[in-house]
Amino acid sequence: MKTRITELLGIRYPVIQGGLQGLGRAELAAAVSAAGGLGLVTAGCFETPAELEAEIVRARRLTDRPVGVNISIGSRRSMSEFVDCICELGVKIVFTSGHNPEAFVERIKRHGMKWVHVAPAVHFALKAQQLGADGVVLVGFEAGGHPGMDDVALSVLVRKASVELEIPVIAAGGISDGRSMVAALAWGAEGVQIGTRFVLTRESVLHPDMKQALLQASQHDTVMIERTLRRARRVLRTPQAEAVLALEREGAGFDQLRHIIGGEAYLETILEGRMDRGVLSTGQAIGLLDDVPTAGDVVRRIVDESAWVLERLNRIASA
Repeated sequence: MKTRITELLGIRYPVIQGGLQGLGRAELAAAVSAAGGLGLVTAGCFETPAELEAEIVRARRLTDRPVGVNISIGSRRSMSEFVDCICELGVKIVFTSGHNPEAFVERIKRHGMKWVHVAPAVHFALKAQQLGADGVVLVGFEAGGHPGMDDVALSVLVRKASVELEIPVIAAGGISDGRSMVAALAWGAEGVQIGTRFVLTRESVLHPDMKQALLQASQHDTVMIERTLRRARRVLRTPQAEAVLALEREGAGFDQLRHIIGGEAYLETILEGRMDRGVLSTGQAIGLLDDVPTAGDVVRRIVDESAWVLERLNRIASA
């Protein structure tokens, strides 16, 4: 497969693993890359740049294919030293997300990295293009994690962005198979970024109890929390998620919600299976998933199914 994204990133298929907080580690990233997609090691998984460096080195030992790094820019933790780390290591591909990445652009460009920014709205994507981004990820309302505050479906976002932007667009949110990838390409995307499907794989370090909870979930079993904090987040519907919503209705701020939505609770949930502690970001595509394959199998299934869909569409068009 050949798109502007495969050419930009030097990958065989336009399939990119999402920047999964706490889960974007070497084994998963390398498995996606080895299968022809692009895996991302997530800097936010690590407390220090030295830990990130060790993980990048480990990913490079697992595959000789390109592996990128995700840098999530927040307000409570500086990522400047982590950016310095990937510059020193000669990382070739970086995805940024969260707050304004402008402070890091000069370093990224000076070190010759391909830079893609993740945006929940077209105006943020246009700003990234203005700053010099080589590509953007548009995140639709269906996505797990933070899809923005506008509640716009991916189908609308991608069609609008692909017309207004000159740089290539990657679609994210509800993408889990070949059918959804072909749809995204039809809307004007040049690739797809996938989170929830890669969370539910063998290489993912998500606790087995949490994987089982995801397997039992339907498309109705996600909920949006943290709207009152202006950082809307789609998570698996659990008693803890419902508790957050109840506290938000009472006017709670971050300090009153920290014991559920804070980093410590999150790590206990994903790594120890403590559903009584935190919440798990999950997209609506969870209702389509019923197995725990390898990450490589996910990539291969997407590619095979997309070929089948295109053949079907060709038959329809030529009938």
